[in-house]
Amino acid sequence: MPVLDSHVHCGLTLPLERIQPLWEAGGIEGGVLFSPVEEIYDRFDRSFVDSPQYAESRGKVHRYLESLHSKNHYIFWFVWNDFKKPGEKFSGIKWHRHGHEPDYLYGTSECEEVIEHICERRMPVILEEEFSRTLMMVEKFDGRTVTIIPHFGGLNGGYMKLKETGLFDDPNVYVDTALAAPGQIEDFAASYGVDRILFGSDFPFGDPVDECLKVKRIFTGEERRKVLGENLVKLLKGL
Repeated sequence: MPVLDSHVHCGLTLPLERIQPLWEAGGIEGGVLFSPVEEIYDRFDRSFVDSPQYAESRGKVHRYLESLHSKNHYIFWFVWNDFKKPGEKFSGIKWHRHGHEPDYLYGTSECEEVIEHICERRMPVILEEEFSRTLMMVEKFDGRTVTIIPHFGGLNGGYMKLKETGLFDDPNVYVDTALAAPGQIEDFAASYGVDRILFGSDFPFGDPVDECLKVKRIFTGEERRKVLGENLVKLLKGL
């Protein structure tokens, strides 16, 4: 079973050639690739909705990712407010914003349509949003697809806060280990098992080698194999 990194930013400003040497150093054979935020929208303009320049940028980066699609390179479509539907080569979705960034246009018919499309295709969604909106989106998915909470919820309101809501009791909610504290990973494994834990690095914000070693220090044997790659392959091959 290959070691696969489930959380990697890759695009025209951050090409695969930057990532590959680090993957090789860590014995990582591939993973999930999605666009850097700056190629999707202006995260520093709170009032930003869209512009022709960013629409063109999104098209370019998604075409670049399509060119990387291969056996161990899974590409995820980054949804923004044009709510374009992902191409057939895309295995999953990146849904991302932080509290100080421009809002998704929730409640619009276009937003609802793309959510329905995502659920119909059962595309896993890496969901990074504010706490209340994280809960809202999982409720919208209503078990029709898998939600992956990155960083064990570090940017979704916090691991323990999410755990207290019962969110992780849902078998359709996964987590990735990118930049998560070892104690959180151990607590999740003790509470829910390891079948919904995915190794991720959050490159370039996290180092794939260090993040992989963190997982190896926590898990051994079959549990390690599941977290480092088997769970991701099972999830994506089951689509």
